Amino acid sequence: MAILWSVAYLAIQLGTPLIRVPLEWVRPATLISTLLWMAVVLGMLSSLARSLERRRWLSPMLLVGGVGLWGLSLQIPHWLGWSAQTMLPFWVHVLWRGISGYFLILGAVGLGALVSWVVREKNLLVPAIPLAAAIDTLTVFAPKGAVRQIAEKAPEVIEKASVAITASPTAVGEVTQIVPIALIGVGDFVFLTLYLACLYRFGLRVRATAIGLFAVLWLYLMVVAVGIMPALPGLVPMAVVVLAVNWREFQLSRQEKLASVLTMTAVLGLIGWLFWR
Repeated sequence: MAILWSVAYLAIQLGTPLIRVPLEWVRPATLISTLLWMAVVLGMLSSLARSLERRRWLSPMLLVGGVGLWGLSLQIPHWLGWSAQTMLPFWVHVLWRGISGYFLILGAVGLGALVSWVVREKNLLVPAIPLAAAIDTLTVFAPKGAVRQIAEKAPEVIEKASVAITASPTAVGEVTQIVPIALIGVGDFVFLTLYLACLYRFGLRVRATAIGLFAVLWLYLMVVAVGIMPALPGLVPMAVVVLAVNWREFQLSRQEKLASVLTMTAVLGLIGWLFWR
């Protein structure tokens, strides 16, 4: 199944940008294409997470192989003498960017599956998930956060370490140039795989969680795609969905519940303050 989902992902990522539509169709076509993109990505990550959970020895191989191929793909423009002034066929850019992003996702999936090994019991997810969301929010929104600093000083690093969503049909008559509607950082794929692997491991509500993630992350993605917000921390909606859908599955003592509520209250307060700023 992972192979079929991968083929579907590459078909959408590589094929959709080549479609030409009238200008008035671009926005609804973008909504539909990103809807398909999110569904296929979640299907691919879920399938890979399940496979890696059954065959753990594949996780380090996928990490090394994915990162290695991604690194090699970044050298292709240099090897072929591409530059900002080089006018290349549109389909060449589509092919290179799509395959490079796919390799990056594979490396992130391998890393996420490896990191998930440290989670030995499901109750550990309750404090860990909101903490990860808080850290992600800090890196994105804090004035001295890592993402903001890199975006200001070395934006090319953000572009290379992100998966470009180019599933936006171009209007007929426009200059054929790829302009991603959104960039998803590698960390989001790492943690999404981590959560999915844990859901399979502990027998939690995988299907219901995947449906919730699909709806919330697609809406989240569209907020960025239409320009309402330039960037958003992806781990926040993931945390809300994973904990909300599976809350009854956790067996917490009264003390653990109190500690969890206090932790989540503090995290939500921090996230709300950063969003307001």
